[in-house]
Amino acid sequence: MNTKQMIKENNRLQDAMNPNNLSYYQDMVVYIRSSSVQEQKGEELLLEIAQHLLDAQAKGKSAEEVFGSDPESYCKELVEQLPKMKGLSSLQFHLMIPWVALTWFFFVQALVGFITMWAGGPVERMTQVRISTLILIAGGSYVLIHALLRWMKNDTFKPEENKRKVNARNIGIYIAITVLILAAGVWLGRLLPVLTVAPWISLVIFLIGIAGTKLLFSSK
Repeated sequence: MNTKQMIKENNRLQDAMNPNNLSYYQDMVVYIRSSSVQEQKGEELLLEIAQHLLDAQAKGKSAEEVFGSDPESYCKELVEQLPKMKGLSSLQFHLMIPWVALTWFFFVQALVGFITMWAGGPVERMTQVRISTLILIAGGSYVLIHALLRWMKNDTFKPEENKRKVNARNIGIYIAITVLILAAGVWLGRLLPVLTVAPWISLVIFLIGIAGTKLLFSSK
C-alpha cells in the first residue's frame, strides 16, 4: 500500500474502535504524524498499532492495558526506532508551507484582479504586489503552522483537565513572533520594490504552484 491507501485504511480501522480506545489512539496519531519520521514508515507503524489495538479490543482489553498509561513515552520509543526524514524529504517538509501559502496568494490576486477588471474598477492597484508582502506570507505561514504543530504535539498528552488551560508563556512567545514579523514587514516595505503583476500572470503563477505542489510534495 502507498501512503494514501494506508491513511484510508487507518481511517477505516478507527471507525471500529470504541470511544475510549479511539481517543487514546488519535493522540498517538497526532504524536507520530507530527514527528520527524519518514511518512511511509510512520503510517505503517500507525496501521500496526491500530490492528493490534482492535485485536485487543475484541478480547475486551483497553488501549491503556495494551500500551500502558503513558502513551507519550510509548510513542517516543517507537519513533526513535524509525528512520527520520532526511535529504530532500526534510527540505520538502520545510518548503511546502510557504510554497502553498504563496501559491494561494496568487490565486486570490488573480481572482480579485479579474473581478476588478470585470467591474471596471482600478486594476492598477490590484496588480501591485510588494516583495515584502511575499516575504511576510512565506515567513508568517511557516511560523504559524509550525507553532500550531508544536502546540498540538505538546497538548496531546496533557491530562484531560489541563487541556483547555491557556499557557500564557507560549501565547506570549507567539505574540512576540507575530509583532516581530509585522515590524519586519513594515521595515522591508520601505526598502524593497513593488512588482506589477497582471491578473493573468498571477493565474499562471498559481497554476505553476499547483503543479509544483503535486510534483514536489505529494505522497507517492
